[in-house]
Amino acid sequence: MRSKEGEYSTEEAQDPFLVSIHIIADPGESRPLQEAIDKVLAWIHPDLPLFRVSERRACRRRRRAPKAAQPALAVVLFLQEEYGEEPILQLHRTLQRPPWRHHHTERVPSRFLPYLPCSQDFFTLAPGTPLWAIRPVHYGREIVRFTIYCRHDNYADILKFYELILRRSPSQKKADFCIFPIFSNLDVDIQFSLKRLPCDQTPVPTDSSVLEFRVRDIGELVPLLPNPCSPISEGRWQTEDHDGNKILLQFLKGDPEESVFPKASQYMQIS
Repeated sequence: MRSKEGEYSTEEAQDPFLVSIHIIADPGESRPLQEAIDKVLAWIHPDLPLFRVSERRACRRRRRAPKAAQPALAVVLFLQEEYGEEPILQLHRTLQRPPWRHHHTERVPSRFLPYLPCSQDFFTLAPGTPLWAIRPVHYGREIVRFTIYCRHDNYADILKFYELILRRSPSQKKADFCIFPIFSNLDVDIQFSLKRLPCDQTPVPTDSSVLEFRVRDIGELVPLLPNPCSPISEGRWQTEDHDGNKILLQFLKGDPEESVFPKASQYMQIS
């Protein structure tokens, strides 16, 4: 499938929904959350259904996460700076309004600080859902990047795990960070990345969100996974990575451009 690191087949590259995110909301809360996500994604591409919000049957009691807890999943949007600062600032203002809420501001050495201070802010929609952030991109296409924050000691194993799931190697790889190319066209790049946290930081799985990966070889893949993998609906299997992040594997038989998302009822088992 690859001739060298970072290259992948045309068939794989043309599936923009190879990776997607499902968010499970409490009853009555799915519509405003879906609308909020769609409004933000429209800044990158007006027709990019990478997120689906479903509802669980009943509200759930939540354990209080540590105040400084680091959610394990994040979505970073890179906007072109050639259009000026105003679009980025407008999106930043959108993320400051309900149902969005500010989560934290990343602290970095001043010499590395981007020209827009707001690009260090992280936001979230609801407990147990991903972090969101915006960044300026200096050249190339605008980007949607899914990021998993990994425990320091598990990073190498998690990297191998997602190489197996995605059937490709990272296009960029460092000791604490890597990027997998997922899809690219004239308008947007979709990426998946892993970020290794320092030893003193522990990522918390997002219990109201789950990543889904499309796979074509579920029968060959399941015996190679480190944790149990079981079917939860027709064509969908559930497992988890080394940090306890739940993921779904969608067994794709036909055209990659067929409907990505099933009915909400199929997700009750993971809520």
